[in-house]
Amino acid sequence: MKVILLRQPHKFIKRADKSLKEKIKGEVLKVQKNPSIGEKLKGEKLKGVLSHHFVFVGVNYRIAYKVIGDLIVISIATRENFYRDLQI
Repeated sequence: MKVILLRQPHKFIKRADKSLKEKIKGEVLKVQKNPSIGEKLKGEKLKGVLSHHFVFVGVNYRIAYKVIGDLIVISIATRENFYRDLQI
């Protein structure tokens, strides 16, 4: 399964510091190995979107993704900004 980053997660990772980039990479690999670990998001626009939660230096982050043959990462954001940054 190939990992595809959409524009928002690509920009988020580019701006992140080195240690956060490594943490995100590890979490994306976890999701790639077992896509069912995320919880399903609710709402008409979010149908089929899963969210994986992780904590880094006391800050909660979420990775929104879909599995359509490949792993498509839709958004990566802090918990506070997750739904604002999640634009489908």
